[in-house]
Amino acid sequence: MQWTIRPDYVLRDQLLQVMIDNEGSDMYITVGTYPAIKIWWDIVKIDEWLSILSWKDTMEFTQSIVSEKQHEYLVKTKNLDFAFSFSWRRFRVNVSFQMSNYMIVIRLLWNKIPTVDDLWLPPIYKDITKLWQWLILVTWPTGSWKSTTLAAMINFINQNYNKHIITIEDPVEYLHPHGKSIVEQKEIWKDVPDYKTALAWAMRQNPQVILFWEMRTTEEIEMALTLAETWHLVFSTLHTRSAYQTISRVIDSFESWQQNQIRLQLADSLVAVFSQRLLKASDGSGVKLVKEILTRTPAVVNLIRENDLHQLPSVMQMGSRDGMQILEKDIIDLINMWYISEEEWLKYANNPKVVKEWMS
Repeated sequence: MQWTIRPDYVLRDQLLQVMIDNEGSDMYITVGTYPAIKIWWDIVKIDEWLSILSWKDTMEFTQSIVSEKQHEYLVKTKNLDFAFSFSWRRFRVNVSFQMSNYMIVIRLLWNKIPTVDDLWLPPIYKDITKLWQWLILVTWPTGSWKSTTLAAMINFINQNYNKHIITIEDPVEYLHPHGKSIVEQKEIWKDVPDYKTALAWAMRQNPQVILFWEMRTTEEIEMALTLAETWHLVFSTLHTRSAYQTISRVIDSFESWQQNQIRLQLADSLVAVFSQRLLKASDGSGVKLVKEILTRTPAVVNLIRENDLHQLPSVMQMGSRDGMQILEKDIIDLINMWYISEEEWLKYANNPKVVKEWMS
């Protein structure tokens, strides 16, 4: 069967429009149930004018958004990530298989590149972008606005400084027009074969700012540290839930005989860890972003060098003058404003004891 993108697939267009109209964050297309969208935390099935999806439906939906070349890659790897635009909106897509059938998850991105102020982020997020080198990590699992936060920070640099910016993404989500800076966006598989190769090439292209989506291997971590040590401002992500866990994960990724050297490199190159997550508002009005922030200070550098990472939360709690905070600060602020329930914050607090002591 010839596999070409279908420009006239009505079901696709109707479902994407429903998603846009309702500001759904994600859409799920899978066999044996109705199409569904996630509105804030709730999954809502679209069952008023549709039938339960068959294998043919999911195949045709996939065919409506995937090119022949992409499909060959999907069949080979069993997974495909990409992004596309529809009706002036941008979507990120993951296509995979379940029980030998196509499974599609579509994420609706912001309708414009958000600013740091749009996200209600503190000034440290802007202040960090003024630096000429170092490593900045934004952490937490999928769905915590990591890519949105990074886009806002890259956008701030682009609009305010004359830099050469290279982003390496899988896929490219937010499209950055050239501002004061020159922005080159490279997509894995489409523009570059993999992160390792893309980072090696980037080192020869004289950027001042490099964003690559995730440090997945020891080689990528090593390259990120090297770039941060050689007058590059490097942004990346990890799937970790705290600054403590982030630093531990980086160090533990290496063999024991390498860890001391990596610890020293990390102490010398890391300037900030932003660990963030979304909590559901108790009134059902949406989600609230809470943050844990670690910044570079002599005390933090010393704790990393000496492997006393268990003391980092105490340093963050006392480090507000340096832009630091523990996650529980934001949680307490939201409790004060009656925005979140106890059930919700207990799911996400790194140290529930801190909140409970404050409440008592």
